[in-house]
Amino acid sequence: MFKRRNSSKGDTSEMEMPSSPALSAMIQEEILDDDYSKEHEENDDMMDMIYQEEIEIQNKETMDSDGEDATHKRPMSDGASEDEPSSKKRTNEVDKLWKNVNDNPNDFQAWTLLLQHIDQVSDLDSGREGYDGFFARYPYCYGYWKKYADLERRKGTKETTLKVFNRVWKPSGLVVDLWLHYMEYIVSQYPDDELYVRQEFERTIETCGLEFKSDKLWESYINWESAGKRWKNVTQLYERLLATPTSKYMQHWQKFQEHVKKHMPSEIVGVDEFLSLRRAILIELNRSDSETPDEAPPGVEAAPGDEQVGTNVDEETKALQKSIITARQKIHETNVTEVKALWSYEEAIKRPYFHVKPLEKSQLNAWRNYIEYETKQGREARIKVLYERCLIACALYEEFWMRYIRYLEEVGAAEGEIKAIYSRACEIHLRDKFRPHLSWAAFEEEKNNPDRALEILQEVQERILGSLEAWMQAAGVERRRGNLTAAKEIYNSCLTQCQEREDKEAHSHVSLKYARFLSMFDDDKNRALEILHEAHEYNKNNSSVLLALVDLCLSCQPPRFKDAELALREGIESSQSPGTRLMFAHRFFHFMSECGQETNCVSEGLRVLREVQQEVRQMDSSTSEADTSSITSKQGEASNSGISVVEPRREKRASQDKTTTGTVNGTSTTTTQSMNSNYQNYQHTGYGNYNQGYNQGYGTSHYQGWGYPAQQGGYGYGQQNWGAYGNYYGQR
Repeated sequence: MFKRRNSSKGDTSEMEMPSSPALSAMIQEEILDDDYSKEHEENDDMMDMIYQEEIEIQNKETMDSDGEDATHKRPMSDGASEDEPSSKKRTNEVDKLWKNVNDNPNDFQAWTLLLQHIDQVSDLDSGREGYDGFFARYPYCYGYWKKYADLERRKGTKETTLKVFNRVWKPSGLVVDLWLHYMEYIVSQYPDDELYVRQEFERTIETCGLEFKSDKLWESYINWESAGKRWKNVTQLYERLLATPTSKYMQHWQKFQEHVKKHMPSEIVGVDEFLSLRRAILIELNRSDSETPDEAPPGVEAAPGDEQVGTNVDEETKALQKSIITARQKIHETNVTEVKALWSYEEAIKRPYFHVKPLEKSQLNAWRNYIEYETKQGREARIKVLYERCLIACALYEEFWMRYIRYLEEVGAAEGEIKAIYSRACEIHLRDKFRPHLSWAAFEEEKNNPDRALEILQEVQERILGSLEAWMQAAGVERRRGNLTAAKEIYNSCLTQCQEREDKEAHSHVSLKYARFLSMFDDDKNRALEILHEAHEYNKNNSSVLLALVDLCLSCQPPRFKDAELALREGIESSQSPGTRLMFAHRFFHFMSECGQETNCVSEGLRVLREVQQEVRQMDSSTSEADTSSITSKQGEASNSGISVVEPRREKRASQDKTTTGTVNGTSTTTTQSMNSNYQNYQHTGYGNYNQGYNQGYGTSHYQGWGYPAQQGGYGYGQQNWGAYGNYYGQR
C-alpha cells in the first residue's frame, strides 16, 4: 500500500499497488514526477523568494527617508513630468547598492539586491553593467541569466540577445530550463529556418541530453518535429530518448507506442526497416506475393471476390506497428535497468542548483557516491556530464574541481579541455583558494608554458597574502628554466614581504629555503651563510635556523669549524626552552669531540653539557617544589574543610613512578625522554658525515616542503594540510 495526496482536497487516500510491474513503475514515476515538477517550479523563482524580504525592507527604508518611493511616481496631470527627480532618486538608490557591492564584492546578498533594483528599473545600460559584474563571480545563477536575456530581448537586439545566451554555455551548459528558454526564443525568431532550428536543438541535446532530468528538452524537440509532421524524425528521436536514462522513462515509452499506433508504419520508419518488417509480417500471415491476387486493369472493376479484404490490410498494419514497437522493446528494457541503478543516487541529490550557502555533509557524500559509481561504469560521456552537474551545486568546493581535473588527466583529455576547467575554477569560483592555482601553474609548466605559470603564481601572491607556496613555486619555475637571477629576486621579495607583515616564522622558513637554494644551485655559500645569520638576528627563537647554519658551515670546503662552534654556543645561550638548550648542549659536546681543534675541546664540550644539565635539573627541582607546595596548601585547605587528599597524592606519586625511574648524567629521565626525539640522532651520528648530510638535505623535521623534487608535507604557516591534498604541486 502507498499513500498519494489528493492536491484538490488536501487529503491522503490509500491505494493498492497494482500487480503489473510496468503499471507500477508508471505510477511510481508519476508520483516522483509530481514531486520533481513542484521542486522544479520552486527552484525557478528561488532567488527572488529568498531576497524578497530584503527588497521590501529596502524599499520601505527608501520611502521613509524620501517620503515616497521613487519608482512609484507618476507624471503630473498638467503635462509636467517628475522624471528628473525620480531619476535622481533611482540614481541614488543604485549608487548605494553599487557601493555595497564594491565594498564587498563577495557579498552575494548585496549583488542580488542590486539586480532586483535593476530589474525593476529595466534600464539596458545599468542592467548590462550589473549583470556582467554579477556573472563574473556567480555564473551558475541561471535564473538571472534568463532575466538578462529577457532584458536584451525587450531593450536590445536579436544579436545582443543571442550573445547573452551564448555566454551562458561557457561556464556550463547543463541547465535544462535555460536551454528550454533559449529554444523557445530560437523557434519564435526563426520559424522558417528548419535547418538552423534543428541544428540548435541538436546542440541542446548534445550538451545536456544525458542529464537525468532533461526530459523537457527531449519533449520540446519531439513536439517541434511533430508540429512539422516529420514523423520519421520523431521516431528517430524516440529511439535516442528510449536509450537515455531520464526521470520520465516510462512516460516516454508510452508516448512512443502512442506515436507508432497513430500513424501508418511507412510514415514513421525508414524504407529499409519498413520493407524488412513487412516481408516478415507477410510470411507470418501466409501471404506471399504469388498468393496476392492481381489487380484489375485501369478502368475495370475487380470481379466479385477478387477485391482486397480491408480487414487483412488492417491486420497487416497492426502487425507492423507491433513489430516496430517490439524492435525497440529491448532498448527500453535495458534503459529501465539503468534507470533503476541510478534512481537511488538521483533521489539523494536534494540541491542540484547553485547557492552560496554551504551544502550539508550528506549532500557532499551523495555527490561523491554518485561520481564513484559512474566512474566504475567507465562511460566517459556520462561521467563528464555528472561532473558538470556536480560542479554547479558544488562550485565552491575545490575537492570536486580537482577530482574532475584528475579524471580528465587519467583519461588523456585534450590540454585545452583541462585548461578550461582550471580557468573556470581559479578565475571564477575558487579565486581565494591557493591550491588549485598552484596545481594549475604546475600543469602549465609541464606543458612548456612557464610564463603562464608565473602569471598564475603572481596573481596568487597578490590576491592571497601570506601564501608562501606561491612564492616558492615561482622560484622553482625560474630555477628549472635556468633563470637563477629571477629566482633570487623572488626569494628576496618574499623575505621583504615577511618583514613587512612582521611574520618571523615565515621569514625563518623562507630563509632556510633561500640558503639551501644559494648553496646547492648558485654555489654561493657565503651569501647563504649571510641569509641564515640575518634570519637568526630577526628571529632568535627559531632553532632550525641555527641548526641549518651549523650544517652549512660544516659543508663548506674547507669546513668552517669556528663558525659552527659559535652557532652551537648561540643556540645554548639564546634558546628559552630548557629542552632546546639541552639538545644544543648535546650537539655541542659531540661536535667538540669529533671536530674540535683544541686539546681541551672534549673537556670543554663536557663542561658545557654538564652546566646545561645542572640548570635543567634545578629547573625541574623548582617545578617539583612548586607542585609540592601547591599540594600542601591544598591539603591544608582540604583538612580545614574535611576533605581528604590522600588518594589524589597517591595517584600522582604512582604516575610519577611510572614516568621517572632515575637520572641520566644528572638529568631526570623524564626530561631526557621528552628531549630524546630532538637529539637522539646526534648521539649516534658523527660529525664526520655532515658534509654528506648537508648535500643530502637538512632533514624532514626542519625542511619539509622544499619541493626538491617533491613536497610531502604542509608548510604550516596559515595554510594547513596542503601536503595532504591530492593534486597539489609536487604530486602531479
